[in-house]
Amino acid sequence: MAEDENNEPRRRQTSWLGDKGDHPPMPTDDRQPSPQTARLAAPWRLLLQIGGQNQTTVGIEVKDKIVLGRSDPVAHYYPELDLTPYGGQDGGVSRRHATIIQDDDNKALYIEDLNSTNGTRINGFALEPRRRYRLRDGDELELGRVQMVLRFVRSPYK
Repeated sequence: MAEDENNEPRRRQTSWLGDKGDHPPMPTDDRQPSPQTARLAAPWRLLLQIGGQNQTTVGIEVKDKIVLGRSDPVAHYYPELDLTPYGGQDGGVSRRHATIIQDDDNKALYIEDLNSTNGTRINGFALEPRRRYRLRDGDELELGRVQMVLRFVRSPYK
């Protein structure tokens, strides 16, 4: 293994997007919910406004778990929301990047980073891997460099 000028082993850089420490950690206290998103009655769906200027809106039905990531046809893996068409590979999205979890008891949604290489952020705050964070309507999510805004809506299908 290569050594630095202090004769200490250099760690191999696996993320090409920079250090995860470049973003402040998510505050530990629970954010106050907006009155309209404190509790949502089922059925509901998520609208994800993906991208900056060339924004695309994707709607998905809420279920127990929604994996966000990139597909891997060689391994026959396809997440519930494949971000490959939205710049996922170039934006540093892992195959299994994050999951959105529905909590029926609290009638809330949570996001959990699945120990992704390039991290997940909510409103600019870096998430700790394998820890759940409550989602709110209007939250800005970043998976690697892929940005999206989360919107909660009633499902027209149920």
